[in-house]
Amino acid sequence: MNARTAFLLSVLCLGGAQAVASFVLTPMRAELVPNRDVYGALKPGEFAGTLMLGGFRGLACDLLWMRATNAKEAGRFYESVALAGSITRIQPRFEQIWEYMAWDMAYNIAAEVDDEAGKWSWFVAGLEVNAQGCQRNPQGDRLVRHLAWMFFHKGDDFRSRIEGANWAPLLNPVLAVIAPQLRSAAVPQVADAAKLPLLTGSATVDPLPATLPPFPAQPGQGNYQIAERLYRAAIAVAQANHRKVAPWVMRMVAVAIERDGNRLRNAGRHREALLRWLACLDEWQRVIAWSGQPPSDADDRDDRETTMEIGQHNDGRLRRKAALLAEQLAADPAVGRSTADAIGALRLDDARRALATPDAWHETVARTRIRWLDER
Repeated sequence: MNARTAFLLSVLCLGGAQAVASFVLTPMRAELVPNRDVYGALKPGEFAGTLMLGGFRGLACDLLWMRATNAKEAGRFYESVALAGSITRIQPRFEQIWEYMAWDMAYNIAAEVDDEAGKWSWFVAGLEVNAQGCQRNPQGDRLVRHLAWMFFHKGDDFRSRIEGANWAPLLNPVLAVIAPQLRSAAVPQVADAAKLPLLTGSATVDPLPATLPPFPAQPGQGNYQIAERLYRAAIAVAQANHRKVAPWVMRMVAVAIERDGNRLRNAGRHREALLRWLACLDEWQRVIAWSGQPPSDADDRDDRETTMEIGQHNDGRLRRKAALLAEQLAADPAVGRSTADAIGALRLDDARRALATPDAWHETVARTRIRWLDER
């Protein structure tokens, strides 16, 4: 094969690759990328290089990704992160890349580091990348959900560090890019994200919170408390952009609230824990009510049946746990029994009114009197 023939074949191969990218892969990518304005996501310094790549952006990303994977497997973590960052500058609207990079830092690379401070540093680096991805993809809920999951799951390894950190600089910019969508969405709104009505599970947008209150610029919030608020933000941005909210996201709001109550209980703040559990019971009632609505199709029916089973199981278990703690905390046994009965009957406002009288309750219970199976 002479040089001329090789050159012509190369041109034909490039043309074929371009055709595949244009007519086959583009529609598939459109289903994965909720915000299709790729160039609109670019910063001024990123625009020129990305524009010159044109339709070969996907090929460039594939090559960079292979190099990043090889670098990580060889232990060259900083090189791997730098290469992955190059991908996000080429395809900033491709949410999966941001998600993978955040996961890689917080989980995979952190696992290769021996010292605790190093693991924490890589976890925070993963959170920062995830938050940056949320800001570059303001109409997507996927990365907000993933950020919530990282606090909920991996954050459990760093409870005291998370409670001692100020998360406002990292998380408030994420809420700030969501807020305009809530204000501009042409739907009724409610004042508080915690009081959202039941989700329909269809394409219809339900009332949204009018705002997402910012995180306080001070330490003190636990990982589960942060996760709850981020899951609510993910629900809000999905609704604002007319996308169905996955049932597991609704369930995670309730699970995060209960886990936060467990955190307070394990710290000896038992009356505060009980109030959080009552808030969790409220959330499970919303989830159960959603599950009982007529399904729109077979998949929706399966989602609702599964969610109903999970909701009823958790509701019953938590009612018993909360009622037991109410009896243990009450200074007057009669008040404890009546409050426990109110919790069992789901008269949660009655239980809250009883708990609002501080003199009638102990703030904590001696550990020798209660042994919790899930206490760490």
